[in-house]
Amino acid sequence: MRKLTLKEIKEKELAIALELQEVCRTHGLRLYLCGGSLLGAVRHGGFIPWDDDIDVSLPRPDYRKLIELNKKESLFSDHLRLICYENGTDSYPFMKLVDTRTRVQDAYSKEDASSALWVDILPVDGVPEDPQQQRDIFQKTEKYRRILKLNWANPRAGKTTFRRMFKRFVIPFAKLYGIRRCNEKLIALASREPFETARKVAIVTWGLYGTGEVVDKEAFLQPVDVSFEGYTFQAMSCWDQYLSQLYGDYMQLPPEEKRKTHDVDAWIAEEKPEKAELG
Repeated sequence: MRKLTLKEIKEKELAIALELQEVCRTHGLRLYLCGGSLLGAVRHGGFIPWDDDIDVSLPRPDYRKLIELNKKESLFSDHLRLICYENGTDSYPFMKLVDTRTRVQDAYSKEDASSALWVDILPVDGVPEDPQQQRDIFQKTEKYRRILKLNWANPRAGKTTFRRMFKRFVIPFAKLYGIRRCNEKLIALASREPFETARKVAIVTWGLYGTGEVVDKEAFLQPVDVSFEGYTFQAMSCWDQYLSQLYGDYMQLPPEEKRKTHDVDAWIAEEKPEKAELG
């Protein structure tokens, strides 16, 4: 297998995202860029130069519909596979669309279910209007995400000696709690406030920024176009508020020591022409 460059990794991921977007458009599903990918679109017109993944989101009703549609018939090209905890094909509480022609290796994780280049598809759920209830939900989801990640952690890898020693001590306890229980807790917390009746929404199961993820549903559901690597994707109309809550002064570049990729190496078994290429 041939190792891919960072530029090639981005090209493969962009091709995945474009096919996902086309499928969502065909079936009336509301797909939005989010997180670092939305920041990249606004600040760089595409990928953050040192980033190496794509994040998109779907309202929970659309998220469920995509799973059900794909159960009935494969919606994607033969080399793409939709995986998620809900259909028993992955261990994360969100979906991934993976390119099965590729293989990836993460320096800090031994998780194998999605060991191919991917695009993350994150569900957007309703949250309570009360800020204290929001904080409570995100504090609990953070706890279960930590336990979940320890189930995949490589005990021999860590950026410091202390982290390596700490992992070896806590990993057995995390495995005892288990992946299934973590995911059930995360999904249950995200489902407390149904999306359909909520006035506030957020990425909950994998909401790494806590209450900063929360936006008004009415503004979220109003799409706007953004440019990403020369292609048009959609984002929430309140993207400025959302990015400010996540990153503060998001147009300011971070210091060089914080410009890091996800430490993922990727290889490909065979080369085929891609529809999308980076400029």
